[in-house]
Amino acid sequence: MIDELFDRNYQSGRADLHDGIDRAVARVGRSTATIFRAIHRIEFDAPWKRGKGRAGLA
Repeated sequence: MIDELFDRNYQSGRADLHDGIDRAVARVGRSTATIFRAIHRIEFDAPWKRGKGRAGLA
């Protein structure tokens, strides 16, 4: 009986830990993608290639 309770709590704790790790990795991935998009825009968005009707980025 005690082993079953321990195992149930252990499995629940492991599931919570894995969910937390998944959320952290997803958050880091989104942040990294945002940073790389910004760097790409800075490096490769030439102002002379923009359309005439498009305003500059502030």
